[in-house]
Amino acid sequence: MRCAAPDVSAWSVRDHLEHLYLSDRAVLLWVADALTRPDPGARADFPREIGVSLLARGSIPRGRGPAPEFTLPAGLEPADLRTGLEKLQAQTTDLASRMEALDACLHTLPHHVLGHFTPAEWLRFLHLHHRHHDAIIADILSARPSAASTA
Repeated sequence: MRCAAPDVSAWSVRDHLEHLYLSDRAVLLWVADALTRPDPGARADFPREIGVSLLARGSIPRGRGPAPEFTLPAGLEPADLRTGLEKLQAQTTDLASRMEALDACLHTLPHHVLGHFTPAEWLRFLHLHHRHHDAIIADILSARPSAASTA
């Protein structure tokens, strides 16, 4: 059963969770790899103005921003999604012991809209991304008494 509220979001709660899983998995894989590479000595690329603004504001505005293809929900089974999220939680916990390296790392990876982020900026973005989707999920759930679809 999928909890949805089409007036709130075209995606169900599970879709939002799968999107977060897919985006986090890609970014955390890159962060772990970036921390193993030699320091470039200087940052080559930077966020766009909108990326700087978003990180400074501390929130992602509600709307229909374009999600990259690789982050679009494809219908993962709930058990697979849960297992994947648990693995990501363990990866994130492992990063806690590497905060100094994370803060110092100057490698960048581009966001398709916001520009290039360092590992530390990517983790900040992921936090804001989770809060953004958490608010949407809360709205779906609160719209649900029986008016929301469970199909």
